[in-house]
Amino acid sequence: MKKLISLVLALALVLAVAVASAASITITHDASYEGATGTTARVYEAYKVFDASYDTLAGENSQAAKDTFDYGTDVPVSYSMATDSPWLSAMQAPGQTWFDVALAADGSKYIVTPKTSAYTTSAHAQAFGAYLEANIPSTAAKTEVTVDGSAATVDKGYYLIIAKDSKDGVTRLAVVTTDATLVEKNTYITTGKTTSQTSYNVGDTVTYTATVFIPSDTALTETDGTGYKAGHGPVILHDKMDSQLTMSSAQFEAISATVDNDEFTGFTTANSGLGDECTFEITIPVTSTLLGKTITFTYSATLNDTAADDTGYVNELFGELNGYKTNPDDQRVYTFDFSFLKDFVGVDDESLTATFELRTTANDASTAIKFNALASGKQEKSDDETGDATITIHDGETINLVGLKAGIYYLVEKTTSAGYNLLDGPVTVTITEASDSTPEHPKHTVTCEGGNISDEGVITVNNNSGTVLPSTGGIGTTIFYIVGGILLVGAAIVLVARRKAQD
Repeated sequence: MKKLISLVLALALVLAVAVASAASITITHDASYEGATGTTARVYEAYKVFDASYDTLAGENSQAAKDTFDYGTDVPVSYSMATDSPWLSAMQAPGQTWFDVALAADGSKYIVTPKTSAYTTSAHAQAFGAYLEANIPSTAAKTEVTVDGSAATVDKGYYLIIAKDSKDGVTRLAVVTTDATLVEKNTYITTGKTTSQTSYNVGDTVTYTATVFIPSDTALTETDGTGYKAGHGPVILHDKMDSQLTMSSAQFEAISATVDNDEFTGFTTANSGLGDECTFEITIPVTSTLLGKTITFTYSATLNDTAADDTGYVNELFGELNGYKTNPDDQRVYTFDFSFLKDFVGVDDESLTATFELRTTANDASTAIKFNALASGKQEKSDDETGDATITIHDGETINLVGLKAGIYYLVEKTTSAGYNLLDGPVTVTITEASDSTPEHPKHTVTCEGGNISDEGVITVNNNSGTVLPSTGGIGTTIFYIVGGILLVGAAIVLVARRKAQD
C-alpha cells in the first residue's frame, strides 16, 4: 500500500485533506493565478475511477495518519469498482499495467489492488494519469469543480481530475475519502511590460518591451471549421494607450517579436474594430514549439503634444487565453516641469522684456527646444513640428515650462530691454527624478546654477542695469596687452641695432 502512496505523492495537484464527515473536492489556485476582472474561472472535471474506503483509527474519525498518506496495517484503504462501472473496460484492457482488477468472491464488485513494483516513480503516476485521460469512457460520470468556487460534493473514491475543455496533458489524480482541497499548479499565462526609461520629452519615441509566458501544459490552438475549439483558443495580448501616446501606422507595422533571441513571426496584429478600447491586439496561436517559452515583443509610440501634466501616461497590457485574463501591466511614463521668474532689478515695470531659449547644449542654438504657449503662464514643449524656441518673458512674470524629461538644460538669455545687461552665461537647470518617486506618483527635484531658486522650486533670473566693465573681458584690457607687446618688440630691435653700430 505504501507503494501506492508514492503515486499520490507524485500528483500534479497538491492534495491537502481536512477532517469532515462527507467527501468533497475544492480547488484553489497558487500564486501564479492572477484572476483579473472579467476572467472566466477555470473549471475542472472530476471522474471517479475507483470507489475508496478506509477504517478509522481507534474507532475515531481521525485523519492524522491519512494526512501523511502513511497507512499502516491498522488503517487500510481499499479500492473497488462496481460491476457496471464504465471504467471497467479501460482497467481490464491489456494496456493497463498499473492495477490488478479481480471479481470479489461474492460477485458484488471488483477488487482493485496495485501491481507489485508498479508505483515506484513519479513517471508511473504520470503515465497512469495519461492512460486514464486517453481512455475516458463516453458514459463516465463527472463532477465539475470551479477554481475558487464552492466545494463539490462527491463519493469517496480515487479520482482523475482534468481541466474542462482543455486537455492539457498534466496528470491529476487524487484519493478523496473526506474533504479534499486541491491546489492548482501553474498553468496560466503571465505577462510583463517595461520601458527603457520612465520620463520623456513631449515628442519623444517611447519604446516598450512586452512579454508573455506560455506554460508547457497549455492546450494547443485548434479550430473546428467555424472557429476555435472550446479551450483551444490563441493567446491574445491587449494593449491600451492613454490619448497622450500616439502609435503611428508605421510604428504599428513595425511591431516585432523574438523567442529565445530568434525572430518570431507566428502572430497577427489588429488596430481597428476591436470594440474594447484597445489601441491594438496581438493574436498568437499556441503551437508545440511555443510551450514553455517566453515571447518578447517590441513596439513604440510617440508622446504627443497634449502630454502637459506630471501625472503620467499609461500603456496597459494584459493577456487572455480561453477566458482567463492576466492582471493589467500598467507601464507609466511621464514628463516633468520647472518654473522661472524674470526680475529687472530695481524696477517694477511689466513693459520690460527679455527673451530666452532652453537648450540641451549650452552653446548650440540648434538644440533649442520649441514650446507652445498655453494659458496662465504655462508653456508646453511641442512635438518639434510646431512651436517656437523663443520664450518671451516680462518683468515680474513667472513661466512654467512643462513636458520635459529628467536631465540637464540650459536657459540662455538672447535679448533684454535697453539699459539692462544680458546674462554673462546660461542658467544651468537640472531636473532629477526623486528617489521616492513611483510610477503612480512621480516626483522630481529642480536645481540650478547661475540663478536663485526658491523653496517652491521657482528659479529667479535677474537682469541688472549699467555698463559692462573691461574686467568682464572687454577690449579695455586686451588693448593694453597689444600695445605693451609692440613696445617690448620695438625696444629689443633698437637695443640690437645700437650694439651692432658699436661693433
